[in-house]
Amino acid sequence: MPNNLPLQCWNLPLSGLLLRLGMLLLLFASINPVQAQQVITVSGTVSDSTGTTLPGVSILIEGPGNRGTTTNGDGKYTLEVNSTATLVFSYIGYSPQRVSVTNRSVINVRMVPTESNLDEVVVVGYGTQKKVNLTGAVATVSGVELVKRPTPNIQNLLQGRVPGLDVVQGTGQPGRDNANISIRGLGSFGASSAPLVLIDGVIGSITNLSPDDVADVSVLKDAASAAIYGARAANGVILVTTKKGKKGQNTLEYSTSYGQSEATRLPDLVYNSAQYMELRNQAHIRVGQPAFYTQAQIDAYRNATDRTKYPNFNWMDYAFRKAPIVNHHLGFSGGSDKSTFNISFNYLNQKGVLEKNDYSRYNALFDYTSQLHKRVMVGTNVNFSYQNITEPWQTNDGLVLIVYHSAPTFGPYLPDGSGRISNTAYQGESVGQRSYPSVVNNGAQYTKNYNVNAQAYANVDVMKGLQWQLKGAFTYFNQDYRNHQFGVPTYYYQPNDKGEYVYVDNSSPSYLGVNQQFSQSLTKTFYTTLNYDTKIGTNHGITALVGYEQQNNTSPSLSGARRNFPNNTLIELNAGSAQGQSTGGTTTEWALQSVFGRINYNFREKYLLEANARYDGTSRVSEANRWGLFSAVSAGWRVSEEDFLKNKVSWLSNLKLRASLGTLGNQEIGNYPYQDILGLTSYPFGTSLNQAAQLNRLTDKNLQWEKTKVTDIGLDVDLFNGKLGATVDWYKKETSGILAVRQDVPASVGLGAPTTNAGAMVNKGWEVELRHQNRVGDFSYGANVLFSAYRNKVTRVLAPNRGVFEVGLPYNSIFIYEWIGIFQSQDEINASPKQPNSGNVRPGDLKIKDQDGNGTVGPEDRISINPFPNYTYSFGLNAGWKGFNLTAFFQGVQGRKLYVTGWGIEPFGQGAPPPTKYLNAWTPENHSTTVPAVYLDRVSYPGVQGYPSTYFLQDASYLRLKNVYLSYTLPRKLLDRLHTRGLIVYFSADNLLTFTKYEGSDPERASGGNFAQFPQLRILTGGLNIKF
Repeated sequence: MPNNLPLQCWNLPLSGLLLRLGMLLLLFASINPVQAQQVITVSGTVSDSTGTTLPGVSILIEGPGNRGTTTNGDGKYTLEVNSTATLVFSYIGYSPQRVSVTNRSVINVRMVPTESNLDEVVVVGYGTQKKVNLTGAVATVSGVELVKRPTPNIQNLLQGRVPGLDVVQGTGQPGRDNANISIRGLGSFGASSAPLVLIDGVIGSITNLSPDDVADVSVLKDAASAAIYGARAANGVILVTTKKGKKGQNTLEYSTSYGQSEATRLPDLVYNSAQYMELRNQAHIRVGQPAFYTQAQIDAYRNATDRTKYPNFNWMDYAFRKAPIVNHHLGFSGGSDKSTFNISFNYLNQKGVLEKNDYSRYNALFDYTSQLHKRVMVGTNVNFSYQNITEPWQTNDGLVLIVYHSAPTFGPYLPDGSGRISNTAYQGESVGQRSYPSVVNNGAQYTKNYNVNAQAYANVDVMKGLQWQLKGAFTYFNQDYRNHQFGVPTYYYQPNDKGEYVYVDNSSPSYLGVNQQFSQSLTKTFYTTLNYDTKIGTNHGITALVGYEQQNNTSPSLSGARRNFPNNTLIELNAGSAQGQSTGGTTTEWALQSVFGRINYNFREKYLLEANARYDGTSRVSEANRWGLFSAVSAGWRVSEEDFLKNKVSWLSNLKLRASLGTLGNQEIGNYPYQDILGLTSYPFGTSLNQAAQLNRLTDKNLQWEKTKVTDIGLDVDLFNGKLGATVDWYKKETSGILAVRQDVPASVGLGAPTTNAGAMVNKGWEVELRHQNRVGDFSYGANVLFSAYRNKVTRVLAPNRGVFEVGLPYNSIFIYEWIGIFQSQDEINASPKQPNSGNVRPGDLKIKDQDGNGTVGPEDRISINPFPNYTYSFGLNAGWKGFNLTAFFQGVQGRKLYVTGWGIEPFGQGAPPPTKYLNAWTPENHSTTVPAVYLDRVSYPGVQGYPSTYFLQDASYLRLKNVYLSYTLPRKLLDRLHTRGLIVYFSADNLLTFTKYEGSDPERASGGNFAQFPQLRILTGGLNIKF
């Protein structure tokens, strides 16, 4: 295969290729076996052990093709089969049964309940496997569990559900609440560490889906399970399967819910104006400035009887509110002997806990399959979503920061009742800060996202055991973004000596106007596979898969901006002045071409072997290294099937040992990291300014893949027919060739440093899952516990950068001084090691430890802090009794440290009210040993507080009651009276309780930094689900 295929050659004409494959498909469909078997009609009734008929039981003809039907509302079925066929009856909560037809026309089956999950089938790459036969590390999450929580983003619903899957929701802002997801630690520090997400086998975004449309989610964590995806699988793979129709009785389903959301936690700030003013005066005096407030001004607030004029205004209570969230879902599914269908519509509307933070989402799903021929099945799946996000022009943490920065000395509007917006109480009280109402009433940002994931496929039973599949799909994304701001007049809250409210011009010309951007992304995918499944005798089972796949993506974008509009209502670009306008536009492309294969072997389902391989070629890597082979091998031993245990140890249902080793790749390294990039510049020549092109950066022409070697050893145990179970995994991920910008290129070169394969990193960890379920009469109960821990270490880097990466330490380690106390006197300062900036150290300042004992505290005395948690955990409890069901889900993180910067270490940053702990700050009269003397900010105060130290290192460990779910299912007698097939009413509470030492708004955040963060949401929801 050539190493330098141009991008244009990879963009194969999909329509022509499908036409040729379609002709072959029809050719295979027309071929009949030489020895035709007699086709007969089989019918019957399926019931449980009490004789009650079971609707919706799946009946499949064993072998390739998955042809079959389901029982109707009376538990009856009819199916055309070969006279020698074998039927497989399966139903949730019952053991599957294999029944040979043997020329019978009537087959009645009685299902037997089971507590075991050994026959569970899970989705893997390009197919499915019995869970008991898996040799890789694969975890699944049922869609039934996802919809119990009222959170609209599926990413966040996966939190705590899979050991080794880290989900950190950085914000609770509606429509912007995407999480940082990683599988088994950080995968790279130069490229993306996000896992590959596939929706029904095609690349897509999980955030665009409605949780009501998800059947299940599979997480592929090791090389054995993920190597089939080769260059895209280094960070793991998440496979999402949407709901499908089932043969049998049609079902109309409607669900609705209404909830209220509020902030989980907010920081405790000083909102007593007199206390705030006195503390601020202390801070000004400490940095050598005069007191900001006069004593008369402080007394006016302390002794006021008119709190409208002299308020103790609590901006937290004013800005943060309870906000509604509404969800509606309508689905219609079913099928006949020849076809299945599923159609659903979903509408979500979520208001923000801060004003003008609104989000709405519309989803539509269409899935259809048809048995064109007894050996040909075709299908299509279309998933559409539309998202509408409205935000103030200053969004996310910026808007929260404005709330935190607002002093209690003024309210949102002037006290004269005119409705005019206030800025601050006095001139200079805030540094460059806008007030909350001046932001939410000044323009907005509007984002509209359109997403379509459409696919068509065909499955052909070529011969016994051999199935051919081909699929064509496209994923389309379109974003329309607009931002406008025109400025809002504001005034000082307190009048001047003349009794006049002074106008404040706090608008920046660089912000005023309209910005608009359009971006698109179109990814076309085609793949075809041949899958062969056979048995040799009664002992040997073999499954083999080979396939070909190609992808290409085109992403154009346009942007424009204008200023100086005639009014604040006409916000079209053409209405602005052309003078000073800006425009931009770009188009990027990438392509991927692959062949892949997998082979599975089992001996009596006791000894298991699997091998995977994929050969990928990508346009993102230099031509010399464009193609890469990624492979994995794995093995499993079901010890419980050995003669010395089977049927002799009755309580041991399953005991399996497994191990895997393989190499994965990471192509998410940017589109053109190895190519020379030209930029436009200007230079004077004579009396004119001329344009020229110049190189922007140096490039590494030998850039290669990032590769990850993964070792996994696992244990699966099930006891007492599935009542008790455990899964344990140990893994080691070694990533080499990590992309990083070289740090050793001198500035005199005049070009940006190149991106090269500069680093290596290793992650080692453990994962444990414990589960229990049981039933005693009408009462059922269960519990599960998940635990995971890993250690990260940088093992190679070309030019270490202390504070970012250093060999032998975790990536992005925090390098700070160790705080050991507060100086109480000048004598103590004189007797202590020389502190940083020691000429400005005074009593009340932080005291830093001299680690090396040389008498001077310097950069070499900084200690390193691991930014990753010691471990994460979750546990769930559930109980059911006569239609009632109660679940409680807890999730936690232990040992995670966050270093607070910005406003978090500046008590009066930009005029903000400080945290209430500063009411106990050190003063000459109050020698506090826990809170240093107040100061304004790091710029105005050159003391030790301006240096990073462990005093500002927060313990972000937490335990959270993530969800409580209580439901009641109406009994059959009531359902019959209501002429419905099912009705569930429920109550759900999300983020109900949080236990933490973190002082900010919420410990669950993507990284350290400023305290200001859009808070997580506590959501209380009630709803119902009804089926007809």
